Amino acid sequence: MRLKDRVAIVTGAGAGIGRAIAECFAREGAAVTLFDINTGYLNEAATAIENSGGRCLPIHGDVGDSSSVRRALEDTAQTWGGIDILVANAGVAIGGSVVDMPEEAWNQVLNINLGGVYRISHFGIPYLLQRGGGSIINLTSTQALRGYPGWSGYAASKGAIIALTRQVAAEYSAQRIRCNAIAPGAVDTPMNAGVFAAAPDPEAERRKWAELTPLRRLGVGDDIARAALYLASDDSDWVTGTCMVVDGGQLAV
Repeated sequence: MRLKDRVAIVTGAGAGIGRAIAECFAREGAAVTLFDINTGYLNEAATAIENSGGRCLPIHGDVGDSSSVRRALEDTAQTWGGIDILVANAGVAIGGSVVDMPEEAWNQVLNINLGGVYRISHFGIPYLLQRGGGSIINLTSTQALRGYPGWSGYAASKGAIIALTRQVAAEYSAQRIRCNAIAPGAVDTPMNAGVFAAAPDPEAERRKWAELTPLRRLGVGDDIARAALYLASDDSDWVTGTCMVVDGGQLAV
């Protein structure tokens, strides 16, 4: 019960990495707010946590909308009595080179991926200050650290998340707020399943990404959730401003 009596909010918690993190936190004793734009995924995740004896609050909303994020944080604090952990996980994957990607798509990716991280900290940090500190975990990507053709907007958004993570850590460490990022490699999630499905040969695309890692498999949600648990718990009390790469060795080759 490494998160006993803690309160967390996880964006994009309905499926994939976000759901794995929410379920892990609930197992470790936290009360968890699930924030997601997909009502179907949201309800499924909430039911799974409740059936396992966990405590959760499902909230439908959009990280791209400030009023939606503000309301989710207010409801979380009112329901559970405060907030200790912010996990900014929600994101979208829209491909395109810097020339091919329409400006509308570019703005959408930046608004959701980077703007969502900004909003959860912008509106959430005051709640952490009320508790005397806390932990912020931002989900970025190995694409922030290595270029892959055809993903200009996505890579730009994820790279900026690392810079913002360091900035928040520098600004709020004195108030005992730790801020770290996790950079997953290729993880088997519904979002990536859509990317694979869009390829001419989906199974070949899946195999290609698995073979990019020395461990020769796609990641799963729990691979990332265990890293998030470390960063959320007191085990990482002297860790802030860092980006933890969890990629099966992808960046090692």
